Amino acid sequence: MKAKITKVTFKKEYESNFGTLFGFIVEYDGKSAYYSSKTKDQKKFIVGQEAEFTEEVRKGDKGNEYIIIKPVYAGKGQSNYGKALSREQSRYSGFSDSYVKDLLISGIIKPEVTTTDEDHNDIVMITWKKRAMEIFEHMVELDKTLKS
Repeated sequence: MKAKITKVTFKKEYESNFGTLFGFIVEYDGKSAYYSSKTKDQKKFIVGQEAEFTEEVRKGDKGNEYIIIKPVYAGKGQSNYGKALSREQSRYSGFSDSYVKDLLISGIIKPEVTTTDEDHNDIVMITWKKRAMEIFEHMVELDKTLKS
């Protein structure tokens, strides 16, 4: 996700398994989220500039939800959250493809026939891909943690 940063406020300094971290509240698009940095002079979220980051919704001890954001690093590997996100999306796309194949084979959904397609296998593949993407998008919508 990309957004223009409207406000950054230092919240607190705390110890973690990764050493001393500095907590910030970052505001963008009418939302506020938490960001932890290894330096108090963080350079990832600058007021007035656009930043690219991932959002992760978490639940607090009292059941309240809050957002954690993590910057996207160009040229570097994905964060653990980014890798988990990719794994979930991969699982959903595989499930979607398999499910649509089963629906086509059983005759529950029929291949779409267009005037430009002459080969039956092409028609089946077009329908398969289209329906699989619809199911994938629906599953991602149901799983709010995959929104970025």
